[in-house]
Amino acid sequence: MSSTLRPGNLRAALDAKLAAAMSQLAELQEADQPRVTPHLNAREIVGSFLLYARGVYTVAAAFGSAQVGDLQFNAWYGQWMAKLGDPDLVLWKQLREDRVQPGHGPGAALTELEISVTADPSTGVHEQPGARADVRKRLVRFAAFPDRAASGVCDDYLRLSKRLAGEFIRDHARFLP
Repeated sequence: MSSTLRPGNLRAALDAKLAAAMSQLAELQEADQPRVTPHLNAREIVGSFLLYARGVYTVAAAFGSAQVGDLQFNAWYGQWMAKLGDPDLVLWKQLREDRVQPGHGPGAALTELEISVTADPSTGVHEQPGARADVRKRLVRFAAFPDRAASGVCDDYLRLSKRLAGEFIRDHARFLP
């Protein structure tokens, strides 16, 4: 992405990031279900989701810095974060910090949880005669939030990304056509 974003393209850029993140969230919600989903890789989906959802901040920061300067944008962003409740602030900071820690790539620090799910003939997973009627499935969890489904954490992060986008547009409307 170029460091300069034209004012007429800001809403479209933010909307594109949010739409792509919502699409990934829908896939992650399906992957988190207690049924066999061999076509979905939750670890890859989380990485893609975070790439798009974090892009909302990146777009806002690039536009804000170009229009009002780094100091004013950083002050606005600090005030925005100060309005978040403690659970939201912890989640926002954790998922932003995971991004810059080495070894996690575009995703985040994830752990795996193995669950037992019932085999479903429509998924192509077939039982052997006399075998147990369940199979093992691996789900991912954020290491910082091990008791929550990854899709739930991502849903909250998307909610915060939407809030950031909406408040950024509201507070910077004077720069938009």
